Amino acid sequence: MAKLIALQSAYNETISDAWHNDFSNLKQKSLLFNQVGIFRLSNFYKLLKEASIPFEKINPNIPSKVETIIAELEWLKQLGVIFELTLEAEFNDKRITIPAEKQKDAENLLSKIAEIQEAITTKTNNDPHKMQLINEQYSAILRLMSIIMEITKGVTVVTTTPYTDYVWEFPNVQKSSVAQIVISKLPLPNNGTPWEQIIDYRNDSENQKNLLNLRRWIRKISTEDLALPEIEEELEWLMNEFQSHMNLHKMKANTETLEVMVKAPLEVIENLVKLKLSKIPEPLFALKKRQINLLEAELNAPGREMAYIIKTRDAFQSQE
Repeated sequence: MAKLIALQSAYNETISDAWHNDFSNLKQKSLLFNQVGIFRLSNFYKLLKEASIPFEKINPNIPSKVETIIAELEWLKQLGVIFELTLEAEFNDKRITIPAEKQKDAENLLSKIAEIQEAITTKTNNDPHKMQLINEQYSAILRLMSIIMEITKGVTVVTTTPYTDYVWEFPNVQKSSVAQIVISKLPLPNNGTPWEQIIDYRNDSENQKNLLNLRRWIRKISTEDLALPEIEEELEWLMNEFQSHMNLHKMKANTETLEVMVKAPLEVIENLVKLKLSKIPEPLFALKKRQINLLEAELNAPGREMAYIIKTRDAFQSQE
């Protein structure tokens, strides 16, 4: 199964997340994606350092915070959680042959990038509209890079540019839009949630199986001719179906276990309390049977593609 990669801008998505939220949004995305590619990450480091200089006299702790942000991003890059995304790395591949069904999308994006660049040159640096144009251009560049990476690397790529009116002018948006809906359903870890906990959670074998089901659903629903409100409604319905199914089976399992305990002889219960497991008869291993029954219920549950979202919410609910 192809990896699921997210692309984002270092400027309008990463800087606010790093400075104000201690990477809460990046942690949230890392619960869904194999990797997050950050566009022009090295340039972002330079910009961050330059932007902090005027404020050093006001707050002498600012340079230290800048270095901490950069060190954390470099550490995440070493772990493979993120990677630097550059035009040079993605477009210098001579093997690029864009399939016929993608050529029109690529041409439209290239045309849009050039059109925006022309508009940018007419604006002064203090023109507030200039930053909006730059953000639009980055969005177009990231969407073009997502097409190229899917061709050259055999991965599934989406962009995480926030919803805006101009996004709808760009092709290849459905997968990205579906991914954004899914991201919004995942917990947003707070500042106290360490990266190690995020990484351990997504490396767990059972969580990986559930995540695979969710990613397959994202790919499948992205190919269907549905409006985004319909997709969100479908996702909510599946989540409710899964939760209702599992809640019912948990109630049944708890009742069955309680019945066994009530019927057990007093001596057996004493052995259980004292952990004399060798003297506990087979019926009292109903706890193990309960676990098996719940696993079977989950495998057959409607909406099981949403198990990862629900379990991740439970795991990080107190840390939002």
